Amino acid sequence: MSWFVIHTKPNEEKKALANLINQEFTCYMPMYSKEIITKKKIKITPSPLFPRYLFIEVNDESIQKNIGLIRSTLGVHQLLKIGENPIKISAEIIIELKSAEKHRSEKIKNYFEQGEQVEIQSGPYKGIKAIFECEDADKRAILFFELMQKSTKISVDKVNIKKINKIT
Repeated sequence: MSWFVIHTKPNEEKKALANLINQEFTCYMPMYSKEIITKKKIKITPSPLFPRYLFIEVNDESIQKNIGLIRSTLGVHQLLKIGENPIKISAEIIIELKSAEKHRSEKIKNYFEQGEQVEIQSGPYKGIKAIFECEDADKRAILFFELMQKSTKISVDKVNIKKINKIT
């Protein structure tokens, strides 16, 4: 048995995974938890570590005859190949990914990162641009901004700030 890489259709990793498992294939999709802010709510959501990719374990002898079955599965775009040969991934890499996923499970990727520029969306400081420093114990954002030529620190609910897209 060997592991191979599947390229999925955009945002259909979970659909491809479910359909392959329904066909009794052994599959693996590494995940991590990340923070998402939408419409005044903060949610922790599991997301694929490698968007649009998952791994499938198939017998070496049967991979060629299963290519059509795998490729025609809902959510699957293609099996990654070099020429006509599907790309093999060593079992050690899959074991390492699974191990790292277990260690990562307690950690959540925060939506805002230290040093990132943000803009305050509501309240008395609405429209002010600031620098995200960290979260406090209440999961509020600690921000720094210039006020009357003095660096000022404030605490703001994270749903009231947004990232400023830098154009480089």
